[in-house]
Amino acid sequence: MLGREARVAAALGAAAAALIARALYKDALFRSRFAQLPHAPPPHTELALRKHRWHRLRHAVLRRVVSPRALERRFDAIRAAFAPQQVDYSNTAYGRSHWALSCFMEYSNGVAAGKVDLSKGQPMMALTAEILGACDEAFLSWYDELHPYAKGKGATRELVRLQSFVTRYLPREDETHLPRHIDGANVDGSLILGLPTYHAYKGGGLTVWDGEGDSEEFVYPVGVGDACVLDARVWHQSNPIQEVDGYGERWVIVIFYKVNTTQPERGRAEARPAEAERSREVRELLARRIVEAKRRKKVTEEANALPSKGLGAAAWASEG
Repeated sequence: MLGREARVAAALGAAAAALIARALYKDALFRSRFAQLPHAPPPHTELALRKHRWHRLRHAVLRRVVSPRALERRFDAIRAAFAPQQVDYSNTAYGRSHWALSCFMEYSNGVAAGKVDLSKGQPMMALTAEILGACDEAFLSWYDELHPYAKGKGATRELVRLQSFVTRYLPREDETHLPRHIDGANVDGSLILGLPTYHAYKGGGLTVWDGEGDSEEFVYPVGVGDACVLDARVWHQSNPIQEVDGYGERWVIVIFYKVNTTQPERGRAEARPAEAERSREVRELLARRIVEAKRRKKVTEEANALPSKGLGAAAWASEG
């Protein structure tokens, strides 16, 4: 009896192992269809992030905000639902009537408000609703660290998505990237999520300018499932892509946010000292920023005097 049970158990184990091996093979075959995209930034960005590791930068890359595997499973449907519409941007080098690379799911308070047909983006919205929700949570968590508020004292904070859209970049004129720009005076922050692609490309990612006089340059690849987050009015650009074997496609989801922070109501008697306290906090903040700016300048000068060395992807990942 024991021998028979052992044989049955062995047979079941072998069958289970075969099923697992088959599933892993199918998964590997499925994933091999996708281009391999980088996650680690170039050495000069790794060095800059290492140098500023004690500061709260107004930009970052958050790793694996959405599972790459989940994005790959939905990618065919995202491609099928992609319905780009033309909008005009005045704060880039392209001029008017040159941007028709994005499928808009949400759009308010922008240069094309009232002109974008959101019904064309509803299929995409249905596909990406959970993805957008995950992006919202990640952005808000990062934003709360960058801009603390009295959360435990009755204050509230909520996100409003002003715009959300899927963009596809192609290696042909006026479609490779969006030149240096900011996302609008009324945008409190933005997020760019990397999507998969079947067609590899060179370049891509995001360049951000920061520091005194925007003198520092950060280059973020924004891999699949990773998200680059930006504070308000941060200068940046999507970097040009170049073809590989005659073609290439880069896909991203972009979200523009309005952040509403509400303080608890107070009576008049409480309002005056509270206002004085806020003024004091502002003065202290400005003083700290002056000191921090001097410190960053000194650190930058010291770093520039040293030979540049790559620090590895771990340094960047810890910053995200």
